[in-house]
Amino acid sequence: MYTVVRSPRGARGADQGFSLIELVVAMVVLGTMAVAVIGVIMSSQSQGVANRSRIAAANLAAREIDLVREEFARTDAGPVNLAAAGYVLNPHPLAGGTAGQPLVIDGRKYTVVRTAQWNIAGTGASACEGGSLVAYPTLGVTVTVTWPNMGGVQPVVSTASLAPDKETGIATTDSFIAAKVLDQDAKPLSGIPVTATGGATTTGHTDASGCAVIRISPPTAGAAYTITVADGSYVDLSGTANPSKNSGVIMPSQIYAGASFTVAKAGSVTVTIVRSDGQSLTNAQASGSPLTLVASQYSGATGESPRVAGGVSTTFTGLWPTSYGAYFGSAAPPGGYDMVDLPPGGHVTLEVTLEMASVLVANLPSGTTNVLAVPTGTVPTTCSTGTSAPASGSGASFVLMPAAYDLYAVGTTFACSPGPVNVSLGSGENEDITWATTTLRIQGLSTGTVWIAEKQKSGLASLTTCPTTVGAIAINVDGARSAPVVIPAGSWYVWQTNGPWNGTCVSYPDLISAFGAPYGTAVLKNWASTPPPTLYAALTMTNISTTNRYLLISPVVVTGCTQTVASPSGTKYQSTGKSSSGTQSLTVSGVPRPTSGTTTYYAYLWNKENSGSGNRCTTAGTYVVGPGTSVLSKNTSSGGSTGP
Repeated sequence: MYTVVRSPRGARGADQGFSLIELVVAMVVLGTMAVAVIGVIMSSQSQGVANRSRIAAANLAAREIDLVREEFARTDAGPVNLAAAGYVLNPHPLAGGTAGQPLVIDGRKYTVVRTAQWNIAGTGASACEGGSLVAYPTLGVTVTVTWPNMGGVQPVVSTASLAPDKETGIATTDSFIAAKVLDQDAKPLSGIPVTATGGATTTGHTDASGCAVIRISPPTAGAAYTITVADGSYVDLSGTANPSKNSGVIMPSQIYAGASFTVAKAGSVTVTIVRSDGQSLTNAQASGSPLTLVASQYSGATGESPRVAGGVSTTFTGLWPTSYGAYFGSAAPPGGYDMVDLPPGGHVTLEVTLEMASVLVANLPSGTTNVLAVPTGTVPTTCSTGTSAPASGSGASFVLMPAAYDLYAVGTTFACSPGPVNVSLGSGENEDITWATTTLRIQGLSTGTVWIAEKQKSGLASLTTCPTTVGAIAINVDGARSAPVVIPAGSWYVWQTNGPWNGTCVSYPDLISAFGAPYGTAVLKNWASTPPPTLYAALTMTNISTTNRYLLISPVVVTGCTQTVASPSGTKYQSTGKSSSGTQSLTVSGVPRPTSGTTTYYAYLWNKENSGSGNRCTTAGTYVVGPGTSVLSKNTSSGGSTGP
């Protein structure tokens, strides 16, 4: 006898339901069907919206054609006026709308574009393909309606060909220019304005085939015209906006179809310079740097065009859509460079890797504290611009943008000493620059001590005698009397003293005008000695109480003067006038003052008007005059001495 044991997982009853796996499968199937159904519903709705938009657009196109027919027939000038209008945007608004603005139906904006031009080669024929001018051209009108979010739906286009009466059409002597305008892919561009200028300027617009028909009225002898694509947002292959062509002479009743253009929406490229070492670069450093922009399609001999950086990032506009690359300088990098496609009217960014130029400047003038590198072509009046590097010993190290530079030295005794010019520095390590030596040799001077001071550092625009304020920058070049002495290049004052720089001014050459010491030259200075100029003081005596007295000034004691002597013997200085009443003042001008130390002058009141044989001079004290004394005054009654 057998006993049957049933497993708990045995057969299910009819009321036990589905397993989890069966439930998941059912849900997936249901979801898939739902997505498909929703897709069908959405597609149907989208198609319904598109159909409604197309119906509205078709109605607007038909409405515009009807309005054009009405304008065409309203007046004799209607056909000519419509043709002259050419390309028009939203010319007839709906109720409550504005001409030129989109037409709104059920909240959707529609754009209506109307073009009109004469079918000068006959209906259905393109004037841009040549042919003969028909006697009575019809007016071709094309209306195109578009709306936002069209997707793959094509615009609605309606056309009409309107025939004017023979009396209201165009003059039989009129001529036409038919200009073809294609894009970068050789596809026709519609709605592009094209002008013809030959005295007056007339305009036509391209139709769907890219053909613009421009009506002109040449004289009997004919005339030449300049034909121009008048939309500045388009450029030709050379990057020229508004490209133009000359027609040659066009006679009356003629079609000229010799002008065709290939243009594209201009794009732009931004070139950004980055340092290879990862360090930051400033706009001031990058500005003016040479760049090369490379186009894969170009007109002319090469697609490489030199450009100038306006800063770290520079945008170049008005570019033909093609592939572009760029590099720093004028020589392409050995490893090549990236090319990026520029779409019509688009914008791309290119990075240019820059390796900075490094160089050591050696053999600097003695006393140099800094060296300045200034881009060649800049002429600084002071060393306040450019890139500065501190001097270390007799050299200075630079890290610069690759370019050509002029170098200047700044030192403790000179302000801005010129050095090497137009030094071309390339990327990476450059050969050392050796600062050339400038020397001074003085001839014709056997005694005394010779000093120089750099003019710009001194701050003295000119001198009339040996300088007195340059102690901190005066350089002893006494050795230049026997052999060349090395000095920094520049403009220098030179003078001779009895020893120290501010000692007695003995002489100086050339009226102490500064002499030039050009960079890297041996300067030979012939000492055409000029003695220091004589400077003068004016000495005044006040409160003279007696009449008929002259003021007499003498560097020595006057032992006697008489009535009859015109002037006492020796060097004397006398007032030109005499006292005429009490409390008068007399002045003696032109009294020499010393270049150093002091000089004592003796003052006398001289009575040479009254009779008498004795001494006619009365002592009146002394004046002490120094190098800086210009005026001195003393009272007769005070006696004694006055002065520094």
